[in-house]
Amino acid sequence: MASITLKNLKKVYDNQVLAVSDFSMEIQDQEFIVLVGPSGCGKSTILRMIAGLEEISGGELYIGRQKMNDVPPRDRDIAMVFQNYALYPHMTAYKNMAFGLENRKLPKEQIDAKVREAARILDIEDLLDRKPKAMSGGQRQRVALGRAMVREPAVFLLDEPLSNLDAKLRTSMRSEIIKLHQRLGTTFVYVTHDQIEAMTMGDRIVVMKDGVIQQIGTPAEVYHRPANLFVAGFIGTPPMNFLPAVLEEDAAGYCLRLGGSALSISAAGSPLSQECLARYRGCRITLGIRPDQLTLGEEGLPAQVDVAEALGGETYLYLECCGVRLTAKLPGTVTMPPGATVHIQIPPQQLHFFDQESGRNLLCPSAASAAAVISEPPSELLAEPQSPGPKKRSLLAKAKAFARTAHREKTTD
Repeated sequence: MASITLKNLKKVYDNQVLAVSDFSMEIQDQEFIVLVGPSGCGKSTILRMIAGLEEISGGELYIGRQKMNDVPPRDRDIAMVFQNYALYPHMTAYKNMAFGLENRKLPKEQIDAKVREAARILDIEDLLDRKPKAMSGGQRQRVALGRAMVREPAVFLLDEPLSNLDAKLRTSMRSEIIKLHQRLGTTFVYVTHDQIEAMTMGDRIVVMKDGVIQQIGTPAEVYHRPANLFVAGFIGTPPMNFLPAVLEEDAAGYCLRLGGSALSISAAGSPLSQECLARYRGCRITLGIRPDQLTLGEEGLPAQVDVAEALGGETYLYLECCGVRLTAKLPGTVTMPPGATVHIQIPPQQLHFFDQESGRNLLCPSAASAAAVISEPPSELLAEPQSPGPKKRSLLAKAKAFARTAHREKTTD
């Protein structure tokens, strides 16, 4: 078991393309971390640098207390599961799972015990004599997981392992991987572009864009307090609605001017602080509201129905309102013909407020969101100990406590 420390990691390819810029975070021992973002955001590059498959252009990588920048992949005590499974087509499932152990010259009895125990956990005991061509995608994925399991690594790295599966199988395999993590108690780093996988699987989520961390937090933190416009629009299905508005002060307090309509917010009932309301008075801001927070009523903002998608238990209404397109997630009993005029009610306490220039969420004062970026760990923590005595062990314990305290203070800032 091992923690992972990434300090100012940078990756620049030969064509001077900057893939990852100043990536810093600490992954705790036995934690399940999910790197999520659109294609090309650098998440797989981070995973490959941890694995040793990509050279680090700058910064430092530690697994446990050992610096790994120049350590070859075979010596990093990691196991990686790839998107395309990467099974040997001419080998049976048993041989695929045993191959790495055989290369390490383990006794046959020990190899057999490890392979059969992994097969039992993954429920693939009846597949051990089959070759990959005789298996479904889900079965191949389980064999790939089993091949990683038998090595008993300190860190599991998973690079979009479910993207080739159908929707139903992805759901079941998500549950299998979560149970596997709970059973093994090993550090997992999981890469995906699917925000549903990120929300359902991760202890913490790292949202990335253009090689830069946008936010680090628990699924609930990232969903309910997105750091900026990108995170707000990326996390959540359907994505958050955005409306341009002007914050004005009137006789009753404050209101949000949206086109020809106004939404009243009192200073007492607004999620924004009095100081923030005063600072942004008269300024253009961007409002955010989740689709499931919108309701229909006799009063509210007028909107026209473009499309209604009936999904059984719920209905999605795609609306034109205040010159922008909105999505409302409503009960399945709601039916509306295209072209119908409705009134949308927006609860002010559910609104998010974003600075129009920077995109920062005004409800998150420290929303630069390097929430889990760590400060410089003590050198004693990062050095490989050589048979530490009582004093050394005491020093290491204090250093670890220091790092944990710094991490908590950064996270709760």
